[in-house]
Amino acid sequence: MFLREIYLIAVNSFMEAVRDKVPYVVLLVAIALAAFSVLLGEWSVFDREFVVKSVTISIISFSGFFVALFAGIGQVQKEIQKKTIHTLLAKPVSRTAFLLGKYIGLLALIALHVILLSLMLFFVLWTIDGTISLPIVQACYLVFWELAIVLAFAVLFSTYSSALISSVFSFGIYLIGHLGNQILKEVYFAYRISDDGSFLREHGELIYNMAKGVSYIIPNLFKFNASMHAAHSIVLEQSYIIFQSLYALGYSGAVLCLAALLFKNKDFV
Repeated sequence: MFLREIYLIAVNSFMEAVRDKVPYVVLLVAIALAAFSVLLGEWSVFDREFVVKSVTISIISFSGFFVALFAGIGQVQKEIQKKTIHTLLAKPVSRTAFLLGKYIGLLALIALHVILLSLMLFFVLWTIDGTISLPIVQACYLVFWELAIVLAFAVLFSTYSSALISSVFSFGIYLIGHLGNQILKEVYFAYRISDDGSFLREHGELIYNMAKGVSYIIPNLFKFNASMHAAHSIVLEQSYIIFQSLYALGYSGAVLCLAALLFKNKDFV
């Protein structure tokens, strides 16, 4: 019964998301930007194929973030604001099944978005006589798992805050998830070059260890960015792909468990 509830909500969420205009707008903008990357390749000092691969994979990631943001936050908030969630939960449908169903349905939308843009990338490479290689498939596959984590956070934030605040928090997670490793390196570098007797020299190691501890908590989204590997046709090891997939599954599962816990205690009256 529990699995059937999840399945029905997932199908309904996917169909509702497909009927929405936002994913189509994001998709069209992403396709236009990806097509524009061909011109960038012509103007750039780098190889045209290199530019198309690196830019388009980044576009797939960033456009997928917006789909996850608007769909993940919008659908849950819509149910709450329109009070339709009372009807759903009175059937009865458990709150956990409701959240999981929403997440799986929207994850299917994310998968469709990534697949369509990946096919578009293959088409663009074919038109410019580029190489369609395994690293491109691996990079697009990792983008999907990156967005799976982002979507989980979008669902989490939408369970206890407004759409605006949820959007800001989700963007913050996406940003710090990609820049966290670089920030950690900058903190360590600043500590190493600081003068003796300065605050950073005296407390730099503590600050660095604190930043390192935070880096273990926030999602390491930068590890899912394989655009440069794809651009240089560097094949990632299978063990790395498997580990990142399991990491995304585990991290998304933990975030959804927290979301279910908060949602279970939420009062809709």
